[in-house]
Amino acid sequence: MIRGLYTACSGMMLQMTRQDVLANNLANVNTAGYKKDTVISQEFPSLLLKRMGETTRQGSLPRPVKPQDIGSLGTGAAVHQIVTDHSTGSYKATENPFDLALGPDCYFSIETPEGVRYTRNGSFTVDSDGMLVNTNGLPVLGTDGYIYIDGDFVVDEHGNLVQDGVTIDTLDIVRFPDQAGLMKIGDDLYAAGDQVPEPPDDPQVIQGYLESSNVNAVKEMVDLITVVRAYEVMQKVVQAEDQTLDRLINSAGSR
Repeated sequence: MIRGLYTACSGMMLQMTRQDVLANNLANVNTAGYKKDTVISQEFPSLLLKRMGETTRQGSLPRPVKPQDIGSLGTGAAVHQIVTDHSTGSYKATENPFDLALGPDCYFSIETPEGVRYTRNGSFTVDSDGMLVNTNGLPVLGTDGYIYIDGDFVVDEHGNLVQDGVTIDTLDIVRFPDQAGLMKIGDDLYAAGDQVPEPPDDPQVIQGYLESSNVNAVKEMVDLITVVRAYEVMQKVVQAEDQTLDRLINSAGSR
């Protein structure tokens, strides 16, 4: 019975993590460049149940019966890992020259207090000093450092910023050998970890467009309902186990 409580509770904890991840995906359904997360679960080692202790007779002598396999018994589940789906979202026209979209597998470089971080969210603007920044006011990096813009400009498909026919800077756009190794740190930013960013052959920059989130809101809502139902089922298992233990303890104590 105690094992049943642990098994059901482990399932409840797993569903709580799934619910948190799904809720975060839904909260960012309109965040440009956001990539959805998915929870991968794993089971605890299963127990092999055998039927033992039976005997048979050969003449007048008892003989043990070879143990027979009954089957396996699950002992619960846990979160194995949370993986990010890096598939490219759809592109939406905004007609804002500060909005930029990238081709697959490419990232803008952003300067943060903790160092350079990376994003696919190309919703930029300029601050009071004319510096190109993201929605949180963090500098967008070019190959020459911070980017300052004064007046109209054009960004070509290679990330070159052109004013009056002169290239003033080039966006620092990178790619990574293994996108699965990128770590989300919040605010739609990624840390590279031990990976060394590489320059992409063709960043495919599109000015006046933003990449939409790759979250399918309808699917996430359906998955969220499924998670809530699974949690409720395991909650009822815990209640049933608790009632059984209560009866057992009270019955044993009254005799």
